Amino acid sequence: MNLSVDYQIALISAGAAILGSIIGAAASLLAVWLGKKIQASGKISLYVKIVHSKSTSHLPWGFYKSRQKSGLYFQVPLWLDVVNTCGISRVIRNFNLYAYKEKTEVASFIQVQRIGDGENAILLGDHESYSLVIPANSTRRFDLEFILHEADLPKNSKTFDQLILTYFDEKDRIHAYYFTTIDSCWVEGSLKMSREWTKLNRRCRYAR
Repeated sequence: MNLSVDYQIALISAGAAILGSIIGAAASLLAVWLGKKIQASGKISLYVKIVHSKSTSHLPWGFYKSRQKSGLYFQVPLWLDVVNTCGISRVIRNFNLYAYKEKTEVASFIQVQRIGDGENAILLGDHESYSLVIPANSTRRFDLEFILHEADLPKNSKTFDQLILTYFDEKDRIHAYYFTTIDSCWVEGSLKMSREWTKLNRRCRYAR
């Protein structure tokens, strides 16, 4: 079938318009995708520092006699600085501390949510939560404290030699970092404190 020149031109014009629309839509989607990739191209960096407890005793980290249970308890007060260089908010969910013996988990610490009661209570974490939202291109500092009671551990499995810090990201992936070595367990007294900040950059494959 022979098509008139005008009809052929009309078909070519329609095809060109459709192709242009497809290319325009693809370019828009690509621009949106690239924009999101650029925004998310930064990273999260974590820094921790051992400090004194905000309780009235102001004790540093160490092993102390428990008034609640038999035996000692291990107290670890920390500052956590989170640096977010992404163009979008990032989530750190369930930031927690674990005791390990070589490559085996011994215990999970208790996250202290508040110290004291009433109007004078000191809230730890992010308003008592250890799940944290870090705004885009920002730095935030949090007061955290972790407690482990000797009485809560099995009698034949109380010793540990490492502390591991972990959290889950917004995609529910776990991130685990070596924090420090413990030379002796359940010996009453404070532990040596460093004035330096520790960047969490030594990842662990064997955390829970």
